Amino acid sequence: MVMKKLIILCFVSFSINVFGQAPVWKNEQLMPTKELADKINTNAKDKPIVFNCGPMENIKTSVFVGRATSATFSEKIKTTLNMEAKTKPIVVYCGCCSYASCPNLKPAYDEVVKQGFKNVKILELPEGIKPDWVAKGYPME
Repeated sequence: MVMKKLIILCFVSFSINVFGQAPVWKNEQLMPTKELADKINTNAKDKPIVFNCGPMENIKTSVFVGRATSATFSEKIKTTLNMEAKTKPIVVYCGCCSYASCPNLKPAYDEVVKQGFKNVKILELPEGIKPDWVAKGYPME
């Protein structure tokens, strides 16, 4: 009985460590919200393609690709990026929760990188889209 409990404890611990870990984004992988808002508002020449990979509202100019579990998720990303230069800036956001724990960001980020793009960022939404974007008056569709 003790051995069985020990095995279960080890399995649960392993599962939490492997499956429950949120990605830790490095500073160079993050785009500050003000920076993106300024690029959208000024129609900057280096304005990135912005992907909404979650269930939240669209930031102005963003392309909705849906959650990572969506059947059309990867295809929408591929289609949107098909004719773009590999140096084109890309920003991915979800905003349903903290960017540190979001289940949609890493698959979207990884998909864009897999397509060969080098300038990929996660929108810095530490708490979510409402407090970190909408509440600041940044542009929405």
